[in-house]
Amino acid sequence: MASEGSSLTNSPVARAILGVVEPLVFGKPALTLFVLAALTVFFGYHAARIQPDAGYEKTIPMEHPYMGAFKEYYSEFGGANLVLVALMQKEGEIYNERFLSTLKQVTDEVFFLPNIDRPRVMSLFTPNVRFVEITEQGFEGGDVIPSDYAPSPQMFDIIKSNVSKAQIIGRLVSEDETGAMVVSELLEVDPQTGKQVDYTHVADLLETIRGRIESPTVWEYRLREPSGDMEAGTVVGRDYSEPGRLERWFGEQTVTLPQTSGETETVTFNNRDLEIVAADNPEYNPNLQVHIVGFAKVVGDITDATLEVVGFFGLALLMTSLLLWGYTGSMKMAFLPMACSIVAVIWEFGLLSLFGLGLDPFAILVPFLVLAVSVSHGVQYVNAWVAEVGHGSSSFDASLETFRRLAIPGTVALITDVAGFATIALIDIQIIQEMSANAAFGVAAIIITNKILMPAWLTYMRIGDLQAFERKQQVRENLLAPMWGFVAKITRPVPAACAIIVGVLLLGWAFYMYPKLQVGDALEGTPELRPDSRFNQDARAIGHNFSIGIDILKVIAEADADACVNFDVVEEIDRFAWRMDNVEGVASTLSVLDYAKMVYRGLNEARLSAEVLPRNQFSLAQSTALVPTTSGLLNGDCSAMAIFIFTEDHRAETISRIVDAVKQYEEETSDTDAVSFRLATGNVGVMAATNEVVEEQELMVVFWVYVVVISFIWLSFRNLSSVLSIVLPLSLVSMMAYGVMAYLGIGLKVATLPVVALAVGIGVDYGIYIYATLEEGVKSGKTIEQALVDTLGKTGKAVVFTGIALGLSVATWLFSQLQFQADMGILLVFMFTANMFGAILLLPAIARFTMKQPG
Repeated sequence: MASEGSSLTNSPVARAILGVVEPLVFGKPALTLFVLAALTVFFGYHAARIQPDAGYEKTIPMEHPYMGAFKEYYSEFGGANLVLVALMQKEGEIYNERFLSTLKQVTDEVFFLPNIDRPRVMSLFTPNVRFVEITEQGFEGGDVIPSDYAPSPQMFDIIKSNVSKAQIIGRLVSEDETGAMVVSELLEVDPQTGKQVDYTHVADLLETIRGRIESPTVWEYRLREPSGDMEAGTVVGRDYSEPGRLERWFGEQTVTLPQTSGETETVTFNNRDLEIVAADNPEYNPNLQVHIVGFAKVVGDITDATLEVVGFFGLALLMTSLLLWGYTGSMKMAFLPMACSIVAVIWEFGLLSLFGLGLDPFAILVPFLVLAVSVSHGVQYVNAWVAEVGHGSSSFDASLETFRRLAIPGTVALITDVAGFATIALIDIQIIQEMSANAAFGVAAIIITNKILMPAWLTYMRIGDLQAFERKQQVRENLLAPMWGFVAKITRPVPAACAIIVGVLLLGWAFYMYPKLQVGDALEGTPELRPDSRFNQDARAIGHNFSIGIDILKVIAEADADACVNFDVVEEIDRFAWRMDNVEGVASTLSVLDYAKMVYRGLNEARLSAEVLPRNQFSLAQSTALVPTTSGLLNGDCSAMAIFIFTEDHRAETISRIVDAVKQYEEETSDTDAVSFRLATGNVGVMAATNEVVEEQELMVVFWVYVVVISFIWLSFRNLSSVLSIVLPLSLVSMMAYGVMAYLGIGLKVATLPVVALAVGIGVDYGIYIYATLEEGVKSGKTIEQALVDTLGKTGKAVVFTGIALGLSVATWLFSQLQFQADMGILLVFMFTANMFGAILLLPAIARFTMKQPG
């Protein structure tokens, strides 16, 4: 019986497409290679110009209802992009000259950070931190640290007394008064300069603050030779951590010099032209520790690990290349798929740059996923080309025949990937949408590099000792043949039924684990970094010593104007704060009423029984009038007041519990009160909105990914068997990935959701290649078992190799200092290998019962 071919490769549409594309690839392959090389240079030029592009607002679902309150009250109550710098003494209280002078200097340095919201900087030395007391003369108050501050024991006693009166212990001063904090917020765009915040630069400046205090050594960059008005030996830069070789060679120092005209001139010196000298740091204080937390520091730490990430990528490339070399028996054959994959990544970066996009630190793993998809297709192509050459074909004929057999299935798989990756853009969070575009650009580039560049290149590939090469291939085939024969038995009725039953059991486990999956952060601290990272240590230290931390949920109490003097309103707010104080996970609350009670108590001779809200309108006015709007606790006409809820952590279950409590209280009192409680601002409010968007849309995204996948598979094969055989193993692996995440405590969030969706692409590739070859064999008259033996010998071995090679390469990520890279390494190892087993075991088992077979 003559071979009918697969419905995917032998349809009229497929033949028409090949008729158009073949002449472009094989008509003048030299010209094709030249054009592609020129395009690679073009995209490479633009790829070299790509910039890191981190942004806090990119991680926020700005259209979520919570973010409506966030934007509306941003000017009065601030945002969520906090930077906290805490100074902690190892011994003794803070009331001494050296600590306070250091705190003053750190306050000034934070105040002048780029893009800092200066009116909201708070520390003991800022004028928005004041105390109020009642004396015989009436109300008295002032700055916690007097304007005539001069170090003396008497002054230190005054400051300690003022700290107590200002009720800032636990907020700006640690509970045991051995430390103090500088609280600030970053603006995404500087309103004066219009410049976007450079998070990496801000993180570096924050580390300079830390190093100046904690490092016993300072590395000074000195001029070797005179430059302008500067003499040799002039210090043009300082560093508090020892510069590495790359920094010594490629780094630079920038100096701003005043001119006689009154303007300034910026001069830049390359580090390699400077003398780097280690000296004692005169500002080193062994009794002080500096703790810094904030989104800027997270971005900085991730960016600092970029070199390590690149190293892991390089190691993965090397390992995959060596495995390819061993697999093909030819170094040139191993080099080709890797070269085409690197070209695809260059095109990806070039396209990102051309569309005005940068590379977000949280998306640094996407290029490797693109690389993995490219390697998967490249191995299939090289594997088939090697088989054709082994059967005596010339390089040109082998490439042409391989192209005819694999171009359509491979392109369909890649187009399916592009459409699937584009689907995750349905989530209305900018960073996810950028990751979607990033992946779609990369896979679109693979269509060109793997389906045009590689075939054209292979027409010129020559194997030196063809007979020796063929002998190696035959030895490999002889070794693998018994295994393929054994695996092919999966198509027999009983083994096929057993495989399907095992798949159902695994699916049952995945459904059992799914409710345990946390949407958001599953652990304390920042999950992008290791639990023992400096950032997470700092976060724990601040949480332990202060009743506030970086985790703040701000609920806005909305009422009529002058609500501060309406007892019914303030009493309702006070009851709300009390309810929140008793919710598990809440460390403390703060509102304008806490100050009002303090003032009213002072008016009543400091009687403890008077620490309540006065019912009299004029007493309320007296009690609240001294709280300035710059405190971030109330707006100008007191129609909105912020209740600060300081949470113990930002785990998903903690956030959900507190948000649910706010909603429940608002629902209980919505018909009777004169005030409404509106969610939410603060970084926990942002997290709550993000978690809700991910939870609401992740199933929808996965659904649409599979709608796209199913549609393309149906259009390609035009039968139900193909859909069931390819999609069911794929969906099983996706559900099991959720189960693995729940089991390992990996939360489903902005950084992890795209990976689960993107990794579907690898499984689609495996399935389409296997099914297309299997169907072709069955249509030629073979039994499904015989067809599977041939399929495994043709495309199956490439699938197995790709799954193992990529799994081993990604396994190196487990040693990364970035926790989210290690987590993604675990997920990708699972998905690469699980999709491999699904394609070679479960797919044929399902096809056994669904595919039409010869009578």
